[in-house]
Amino acid sequence: MQLGLLLRIVGDLYDAGARAGDLTESTNEPFLPWKADKAEALTRIAAEVEPHSRRPDSGDVCWFAVH
Repeated sequence: MQLGLLLRIVGDLYDAGARAGDLTESTNEPFLPWKADKAEALTRIAAEVEPHSRRPDSGDVCWFAVH
């Protein structure tokens, strides 16, 4: 798996204003951004992706939105 490339892309998304977060059941707040800065988000994503033997599918670790 190309974790370095994934983290570089996520870093670029953060630089462009996107934030990682989770989808919710709420109709008022369907997306809940993580309370994490760029470095914390990259660390969390790396920690959640590394143990898997396959590339994660969209939404396995988080979703992204621009707020």
